[in-house]
Amino acid sequence: MKKGQRTAVIVGLIICVLVAAGVLTYLFTSGFFNKQPVAEETQRVPLSDARVIAAFDEVAMDAPDISQYAYVSQDALIGPKFSDIVLNEPTNLGTPGNQIVTCEATATATFKNKGVEINVPVTLPFEYSDAGETWVPGDLVVGEAAVPLASANANDILANLNDILATNDPTYGEAMVDASIVKTTSDLTIDGGPITVDLSKTVESEADGVKTSELRTSTVTLNVAWSNTEGWLVTVADAGQIDTQTNQIPVAPAEGTDSPASVDPANTEPENIGNVKFGDSVSLSGTLQAVEDAAGLSSGNNYTNKGTTDNANGSVQLVLKLTRPLDMNLNGTQYRLTTIAVATSGLDDNGKSLIGRKADVKGPLEESFATSWSPAGVKALEIHVE
Repeated sequence: MKKGQRTAVIVGLIICVLVAAGVLTYLFTSGFFNKQPVAEETQRVPLSDARVIAAFDEVAMDAPDISQYAYVSQDALIGPKFSDIVLNEPTNLGTPGNQIVTCEATATATFKNKGVEINVPVTLPFEYSDAGETWVPGDLVVGEAAVPLASANANDILANLNDILATNDPTYGEAMVDASIVKTTSDLTIDGGPITVDLSKTVESEADGVKTSELRTSTVTLNVAWSNTEGWLVTVADAGQIDTQTNQIPVAPAEGTDSPASVDPANTEPENIGNVKFGDSVSLSGTLQAVEDAAGLSSGNNYTNKGTTDNANGSVQLVLKLTRPLDMNLNGTQYRLTTIAVATSGLDDNGKSLIGRKADVKGPLEESFATSWSPAGVKALEIHVE
């Protein structure tokens, strides 16, 4: 190729390059390569606290059914009052151009009456409306059952004590039904707690001319705990042993009838047997009773000896309620007794068949038969009943 031709080719190439560069520059500057689909953007109004509060104020919410809760006041509930309102972050659902924006607000709905306050957790959903450019509330979602803010009423529980005891142990419940509440110790909080109850019940019966009065006492510990579905649940944590004290007295005969146990009302002066010592024999008259109510026997004798037992460790079977008070100076100590311990031997029923009978008892005064309520016991060598 000739030199002139080569130069022309080079010049042509340079011109082509310059033209191509110009075209590319035009395309870039005109935005040809920058044009891409742009999603339609929706201008949304933020969900404000004031809008949320206003929405809760407009909510219609039924009060909880408190009839299912035991031992809480059944007065009409006042509410709801919403508190602890918390607004969560909005959530975008769907695809660009077809998005749904939602948001949730949580709160506590409070209902109360004079005796109970119930807090129910609730959730209120919101959805953004493009058309109205506002947030529209949905249906209220109610959470689990409430927890108590007041302790159970101990008086209501004790009013139902018969059923509580019978449910726990029918035999125990029958034995202490309608017992008197002597003392109550309650330590109830909103977390529940124990109630300790001292019970007392007297049961009287009459048979074969003898009136029997049985005093039953026991201590019961109840446990109170909250159930989210049933209210306060009361169970028997400990039903103490039923202690009994029995007092038997003869029934007074009907007016106008003869009775070998009748006592001359004029003969009430104390009988004074003077100075005696252990081992001396005595002959005393009175009515035979069971060994019960040691405190009452001690009071009648104005004598208490805590160093021995009520029945001399089982050696004393009967009480002789003296027809007349007994004055005696025993081993240098002066006593006035209205009852005296009687020790029997050789009786198959330990003298139970003699209870309530008028009797003359003869035998020596024995120190070994002294009890907590009698300074000596009569070793009954002879018992004559009427």
